[in-house]
Parts: sequence; structure tokens; C-alpha cells
Amino acid sequence: MSRLRRNLSMGTAVVAVLLAACGGKKAGSADEHGHAHAEEAGAAPASFKEGKGLQLAAETANAIGVKTAEVEERKLAHAFQVTASVFDAGPPARATTLVPPEIANELERHPPAEAKILSVRRDLSSALTQVEMVLALPGSPKIGTTLEVTLRGPERTTPAVPRSAVLRSATGSFVYVVNGAHLLRTAVKTGASDGTFIEISDGLYTGDAVVTAGVEQLWLTELRLTKGGGHSH
Repeated sequence: MSRLRRNLSMGTAVVAVLLAACGGKKAGSADEHGHAHAEEAGAAPASFKEGKGLQLAAETANAIGVKTAEVEERKLAHAFQVTASVFDAGPPARATTLVPPEIANELERHPPAEAKILSVRRDLSSALTQVEMVLALPGSPKIGTTLEVTLRGPERTTPAVPRSAVLRSATGSFVYVVNGAHLLRTAVKTGASDGTFIEISDGLYTGDAVVTAGVEQLWLTELRLTKGGGHSH
């Protein structure tokens, strides 16, 4: 089990790695290589190399505000926040909500204390990738009321990172892993979250260092370098 390192500014940790890796290298000349290689020091404020990831100059990293932390084992009690619509005032009041199938499975295995699960309909999941759950809620909400309900699962020990480290996109969830002198965008599978930390069920090992601040800016920089072409200036 490793301890979570304090978030480190890129100016101290990652930048030091970048400078150590880049120190002493000279940018390749256009005559020698056809263009200056992005991965070599001094070529650009930011560069990208397939299989290695982004490499940032110190000034670029500081401007983005990159910070890092280690993946660590933490005790997490999964907190699901769902939006429920009341259709029966009861008592008890009954409300319906749509959740991803994996959340429905988790709540059925470990029923929450905040609301009773009355039924689960999975026939909608193929079309909507969602599962309809009917909940019995405490109190006396009126029919038509929309409520934000937090449902908590059991506590368990699992590899976790700050939620700010996880980048969610249309193609999945990613983190930026410190990969020597580079920052490599890496696919991960996430699980339980307590609102501050989130479980990493696949894709990382305890002790890996990941970026926890400036993640979206790194993603935009990578898109510019890989989709827009050329160097980032």
C-alpha cells in the first residue's frame, strides 16, 4: 500500500523529469530531418510522440498548472447521485430513475440505506443503455417532484485517484500517466466514487503517478498536436 503523495506542481516533479530528459539535446535541423522533431528539447512548448505521449516545456507546464499524485489504495464508499421523479405520493412515496446497468447491479447487491429499491427494469437497457429503478423514498414529496438522491454503497479498499484526474470523453475514461519525460493518456475503467476520489478498476497500478490538475488542457493540447497538425505554439 502506498501513500498518496501531495499534489506536486509540474515545476517541481514532472518538470524536473522533463528537463532532465531534455537537457543537453538540441533540436534537429530541417536540413537533417526535414523538420525539427517535436520530441527534442527546444523544438516547441509542447510536442507529442505516438506511444509516449505529450512532452511539455517547463513554461508550458507551469502555465497549464499541471499537478500529479500517485494511485493509492483507499477505502471508498460508493456514492451514487441519481435524479428521481416522484409519480406516487404514497406513503411511501415512489419515484423512478434511470441509471447505468453497472450502478443498478451494485445497488441490488448492496441495497442503500437512503431509499428502498422496489423494482428494476432492464428491458430498456438495450435501447437506452440505462436501467429504470423504482425507489421508495422517505418524507412526503409531491407527485411530479424531481429530487436529487444520493445512494451510498458499502465501503471497500480499492486503488483510487482524485476525481479530477479522470478525463471522460465519448470514447471512454482516461488519465494522463507520468511516462518518463512524457505524459501518456491512458484508458481506465472506473468504479466507486465518494465524490472526491474514484476507484480505478483497470488500467493503472498502485504507485503510478497521474496528472490531477490541468487534465482538460492537456487533452486539448494533444488534440491540437494530433488533429490540428504541427507544433503547439
